[in-house]
Amino acid sequence: MPTLRILLLPLLALAILSSGCQDIANTDNTTATLPQPNTTPVPYNFDTTSENGNNVNSPLGSNSNYVIDWTPEWVFVDVFKSSREWVSGLNGGWGNGGTLDLDADGWVRSLQPDQVAHTLMFWSANGHYPAGRYTVLYDGEGTLQYGSGARYNASLSQPGRHVIDVDPSRGGIQITITRTNPGNYIRNIRVIMPGGVCSDNPYQWCGDSSACGSGAICESFVDNYQTQIFHPTFLDRLKRYRVYRFMNWMRTNDSMQSEWANRPKPSDARWSTDKGVPVEVMVALANRLHADPWFTIPHLATDDYVRRFAQVVRDQLAPDLKVYIEHSNETWNSIFAQTAYTQDRGLALGLDSNRYRAGAYYHSLRSVQIFDIFTSVFGGTERLVRVMASQSSRPSLSRDLLTFRDAWQKTDAIAIAPYFGYYLGRADNQSWVESMTLDELVAELRDNAIPQAIGNIRDQAAIAREFNVLLTAYEGGQHLVGVGAPANSDRVNALFDAVNRDPRMYDLYTTYLNGWRDNGGQLFVNYHAVGRYNRYGRWGSLEYQDQPASTAPKFRALMDFIENNAQWW
Repeated sequence: MPTLRILLLPLLALAILSSGCQDIANTDNTTATLPQPNTTPVPYNFDTTSENGNNVNSPLGSNSNYVIDWTPEWVFVDVFKSSREWVSGLNGGWGNGGTLDLDADGWVRSLQPDQVAHTLMFWSANGHYPAGRYTVLYDGEGTLQYGSGARYNASLSQPGRHVIDVDPSRGGIQITITRTNPGNYIRNIRVIMPGGVCSDNPYQWCGDSSACGSGAICESFVDNYQTQIFHPTFLDRLKRYRVYRFMNWMRTNDSMQSEWANRPKPSDARWSTDKGVPVEVMVALANRLHADPWFTIPHLATDDYVRRFAQVVRDQLAPDLKVYIEHSNETWNSIFAQTAYTQDRGLALGLDSNRYRAGAYYHSLRSVQIFDIFTSVFGGTERLVRVMASQSSRPSLSRDLLTFRDAWQKTDAIAIAPYFGYYLGRADNQSWVESMTLDELVAELRDNAIPQAIGNIRDQAAIAREFNVLLTAYEGGQHLVGVGAPANSDRVNALFDAVNRDPRMYDLYTTYLNGWRDNGGQLFVNYHAVGRYNRYGRWGSLEYQDQPASTAPKFRALMDFIENNAQWW
């Protein structure tokens, strides 16, 4: 996991919002009388349809980004599912309205006098999301207002079904509840994107049937959002990956998930909260992509939670897909709460008197316990890949994890994150990096950073061979991000941005991936598919969802590597 990749971006988004959050226009005073509260069925019908995106022999996977309003991915056809959690306001203000009265699913049940409830979508997309007419569906009685990039279209709207005209150049979409009937409150809000999907191509967006093949039709999102959950452009950019790791969708780092009763549910108002995305939705994506899901089980999850999670996966995942199972994420990384937890548990159980070894041993112990639960639920290990995660630069840790109580006998893969270039973001290298030209940085990555990463890969491959397990990369790629003072250096950030966009990054990634293959690595899971470049990192192979491949050298390198390398293990 990149050292600085913690949830700071929402703070950045709030800072951006403070200058324009009250751009609210076009009040709708109509109401809709619909079913009473808590009688609305779950509006999503998850199916097990698998699509083959030509990924069966792919040697690469991808990590997810966060589902939140400030990421540049268009994941869901219903964009409300990735909206910001409600922010209260007084007299139209922002954040000054006190506590909101929410029901169990997160809908606003009532408002105090002069209190409003705001939410946002596409807030940091920088204009890179679809323009056009969005359809807002809702149950209940009340008043919705729209602002920023959205304008209410009165002539096309009716109670319970609004049309908003969206112009991304004006910003993201803001929705505000200014009035709601406590006896029949506004709920089940869905914000459906324009267009649809071609009936002959699940990865092709269409405005109308002229965009589809001969005899095919454009299937409207409004008519099919219950089953066409994922935007086809999102699917298209992922279809070549064999594995999809859901660490960010599960909000694994610092997770507070423990009891199954408190898990994220499909009926939740949104899937962008700290609880994460429901397992049913993750399985639905795996089925759509025909990609093996990789789950990172929260460190606080009880055995009952793990068992019930496994049962959902067993019952809903396409039967020809495998399931990658990992305990938490980077339990060796002290920036995350799971690290202190595993160390405390290891000490409490007397696994070792040394705090760090105790934590490693508990990670090994709990991993095997989770593996055993999944094995019991699935009736064997045929469909499981049991992953023991380690640290790339510490083969000794990999050995400790595998040998503790013979954990290797129940482990299928040792996983590392062999990033390259991380040292260039350290404070002690700031002056050196600031003095570099772009050509010099490319040379440093080629001549030193990538060989260093390949050396770690080679050492870890030796451990994997010794214990007859696969060597996988749970994350990987470039790691150009300032840590501490360099994060605030305009020169460092400009240089790191530039090299990630430079055409030569294609060759650097190709060399790096070839080195992974040639030195004992098997499955490589890139971090990650789509993400903005800023002082917190340049993790996305694409900077925005519909970026042309010609301007995305990392993405092109990954796709060409898949094209030229079938699975070799």
